[in-house]
Amino acid sequence: MLTPPASAGALEGITQDTIRRLAADLGLPVHTRALVRSDLYTADEIFICGTAAEVIPVRSVDNREIGEPGPVTRKLQDAFAAAVRGEDERYRAWLTLPS
Repeated sequence: MLTPPASAGALEGITQDTIRRLAADLGLPVHTRALVRSDLYTADEIFICGTAAEVIPVRSVDNREIGEPGPVTRKLQDAFAAAVRGEDERYRAWLTLPS
């Protein structure tokens, strides 16, 4: 998995840290490097993430079809949802649950 550095505009924060941790726990290596447009055109799958958006697949770039969400995107969507909803015990300490 590739992610752009903060110097390229990627926001550093809780959501990015969460995705990195979930990816690591799923055995998915994460590499940070500057990306060029051709990286996006040739990607097997692309997703974006944010606090409100969670994990959203990107279906096209510059009118070039990327396709359906792939297995990495789906795994991270599922893992993120389970973490933020308190369904995965490993991440319960991240949450403030109602009493």
